[in-house]
Amino acid sequence: MNNEMISHDVKYQIEQYKNEVEKAVEYVTDLEITSRTEAENALDIACEAINLFERIESTRKEITEPSRKFQAEINRLAKQFTQNLDRVKDVVVDKIEDWKSGSWEVGQLATSKVMTVDLPDFSFEVSNIHDVPREYLTVDEARVKLAMKQGLAIIPGLNLKKSTKLSIRRK
Repeated sequence: MNNEMISHDVKYQIEQYKNEVEKAVEYVTDLEITSRTEAENALDIACEAINLFERIESTRKEITEPSRKFQAEINRLAKQFTQNLDRVKDVVVDKIEDWKSGSWEVGQLATSKVMTVDLPDFSFEVSNIHDVPREYLTVDEARVKLAMKQGLAIIPGLNLKKSTKLSIRRK
């Protein structure tokens, strides 16, 4: 989208934040923290940045809401038809596969407009989990992290490490 498509009013609504953003970026560009007071001042700047971010997002959402609603309605209308057309294609494929499985016909079908292609489709089911080579087994990372969060300290075969990551939250 080029700038000619954006009205001056809309541009102003977003660009009104330019000086505040530049000031915050300039502040952190040369930021050095050597004392608790400087760290607390930096935290206040981070809080201002969070607030400014939310104000910009709120403005953006307010500006784009009518077009998002319009696009959602168009998508809803079109989806009614595209879903039915996907179903048409799926039914035809299923019927042709049923017909091919019950006949001696093999190979590709084609008309002047379209052709079928037999794509490989792979599936499996586990017959004995103990025989599956290790490289095909995976660890459920989300489940491990949840267990650690709930206080589990030992999981055989895993080295569990707890670390901290600094996060900034407004009061």
